[in-house]
Amino acid sequence: MVSISIVIAAHDQGSELQRNLPLLLAQDFKPGFEVIVVDESSTDETEEVLKQLRAEHPNLYTTFIPASSHYVSRRKLAITLGIKAAKGKWVILTEADCHPENPAWLQTMYQEMTDANDVVLGFTSYSPDTKSSRRFVRLIHWRRQQLRPYCYDGANIAIRKQAFMERNGFLKNLSHLRGEFDFLVNETDPDRIALCNSPEARVCQEAPTNRLWDAHQLFYMDTRRHLRRTFVPRLLFTISQTAIHLSYWLILGALAVAAILQNSLIAAIAGGLLIVMLAWRTFRTWSITKSYGEQFALWRLPLLDLGIAWHYVTYWLRYRCADKKDFERT
Repeated sequence: MVSISIVIAAHDQGSELQRNLPLLLAQDFKPGFEVIVVDESSTDETEEVLKQLRAEHPNLYTTFIPASSHYVSRRKLAITLGIKAAKGKWVILTEADCHPENPAWLQTMYQEMTDANDVVLGFTSYSPDTKSSRRFVRLIHWRRQQLRPYCYDGANIAIRKQAFMERNGFLKNLSHLRGEFDFLVNETDPDRIALCNSPEARVCQEAPTNRLWDAHQLFYMDTRRHLRRTFVPRLLFTISQTAIHLSYWLILGALAVAAILQNSLIAAIAGGLLIVMLAWRTFRTWSITKSYGEQFALWRLPLLDLGIAWHYVTYWLRYRCADKKDFERT
């Protein structure tokens, strides 16, 4: 009996599959599960790797999409084929470069797969060798979804197969090359989305190359233009970041005035406020990172805290200068 199907769309990721698939297949989940890998016309050793693993694991299945599929997003087509082939009522979508951090991952995610939910989201961390700024961006993105999810940055998402089929999968956004997980979440009633914050429900993703990281951020900038329910969370984030930066600038401005006027009282007050501000923001950021098992050098936390806003501004500017045809299938 199969209760859960895990679907992975892969392209030229034979080495990643060889490293991570055995960890997926080794999950301790008694109700039964299957893993379906959809090969997006790979030209590397993917086929050989999958053939070898199929011989060792009877619950591993593979299929492929032809190289001639040019008129829709190949990733969305691959995911759709995998979901249609799935025997489980629930399908977990992940990536070839991901692996569970705990043997109870499936069991933990399964606890949220109730009749009240259509989508279950789990946290995806980056491996410890990933740049601190990138790990922090993903963590903050996940934190922003806690109240009312409207998108998803990760590779640990479960969807009820019936719900996916009833809304015709990615039919409304097939022209967009990426954003598949964002659209799945955005088109689901937020009251039917469960966030699984348990440490046992996390998966770890290998460090992205600079090229993959840049592409992921730019595609998100394009995707979010087409998402619903973004105004309020983005406004609150903007207000929060503006207040933080303004507070620092006012304190630094006061210190500059104190230096010019040689006023020790103003300098003492501004210096005290700066210490309190840094201590409070550092403690708050440390508490967030600790709760998700992420470790950063203490001295880096204020820089990461301030840098998150500039991260979004930088990629927004890069997206504004990019050719928008690069993000859509024409």
